[in-house]
Amino acid sequence: MKTITLKTEEEFFEYLNNLSKKLGKPKSQIIREAVIEYGEKVKREKIHQKMEKLAKQLSKDKSYLKEIKEYEMLSEDIIE
Repeated sequence: MKTITLKTEEEFFEYLNNLSKKLGKPKSQIIREAVIEYGEKVKREKIHQKMEKLAKQLSKDKSYLKEIKEYEMLSEDIIE
């Protein structure tokens, strides 16, 4: 395992120390979990932004609706 040194204000250190005691987890584990969670949040936000951009593009170009209807008709044929 690698070591990281972190400089922080006294208030943050005390907050982390108290959190560590309340959760019964080492400070390093809390920081690791927080960084991983933050990374996942950033990933979800990027996906959300891409989806919004795509939705705006699709709302301007309605040609995709024909393709969806054709797919739905094919799906119904397969099921029946």
